[in-house]
Amino acid sequence: MAELSIFIDESGHFDSAHTGYYVLSLVLHEQRHSIAEDVAVLDAALTDLGFAGGHVVHSGAAIRGEEGYRGMDIATRKAIFTRFHGFARRVNVTYQHFVFKKKEFADALKLEGALARQLALFLRDNAEHFLSFDKVIAYYDNGQTEVTRTLNAVFNAFFFDVDFRNVKPMDYRLFQAADLFCTLELLRAKAEDNALSRSDLYFFRTKQTLQKDYLRKIIEKRFSS
Repeated sequence: MAELSIFIDESGHFDSAHTGYYVLSLVLHEQRHSIAEDVAVLDAALTDLGFAGGHVVHSGAAIRGEEGYRGMDIATRKAIFTRFHGFARRVNVTYQHFVFKKKEFADALKLEGALARQLALFLRDNAEHFLSFDKVIAYYDNGQTEVTRTLNAVFNAFFFDVDFRNVKPMDYRLFQAADLFCTLELLRAKAEDNALSRSDLYFFRTKQTLQKDYLRKIIEKRFSS
């Protein structure tokens, strides 16, 4: 049985604010491709940094020094981020992302509609590939009602057999990879608009370094049918 796993994460919120961005990323993994070796290499690299026991990588928090990274020196945070970036480039997955500038939408309902259209178009344009799978499992943390509703509507209208599973970041490395791709595509949008924050530039030093060492290197992972 051909099975496809889709790990879904987001950056931004469906709210009344008309500033900032909303980003959704899908990490696509064909179950016939084992990622066990790549995960083992990552776990060993994190253990060498002093983070044994399956450290959960939160890319945005590592950049900003928030949550579990508060008080951690930037060299360690960058080492974690860089090793996970390497894992995401090596592992046999692809990703698709959708970026929206919130100022272009009158309200959350308009943004939700735009997301639904873009997601449906992506699946339709690549229907031959996606309908070749006997089963699809979608992993999402049910973070926002609008996204849960959109995913359920679009995926159930398109796929013959789709199973939704509520997950936490600690459950899957590929869910953490979806977070990484989301974070990087948000940074790409901000860089294009010359809107990188002080914490972004402190972590990556310059926009050019961000683009050269991180953004350009993940383009090869984008989905292509």
